[in-house]
Amino acid sequence: MDDYAGVFSLATPVEGHPAETLVQVTVSAPDPSQLVLAFSNKHQVLTDACVLLCGSVGTMVLRDLGYTGPLIKRPRLVAREGAGAHGEHPAGAPRE
Repeated sequence: MDDYAGVFSLATPVEGHPAETLVQVTVSAPDPSQLVLAFSNKHQVLTDACVLLCGSVGTMVLRDLGYTGPLIKRPRLVAREGAGAHGEHPAGAPRE
């Protein structure tokens, strides 16, 4: 049985799913160097942690569950200059 790691945000597009898509992640029991990404449409993808936005908590969770693949700690997304807390444009600001 695979070990559930939690919900993560994609750092890069994966099979047509854009970056920042939230996915449920489990560590593959047959191959702990791979993660199983379960998208909301029930589509599953085997991959490694390089596609995930993994902070230190995410990397610890994956390692604790036996994940042996590559880990990349990606920085938090930085808001664009002039954007609000959630990346929205201020009223009247031109869109890039």
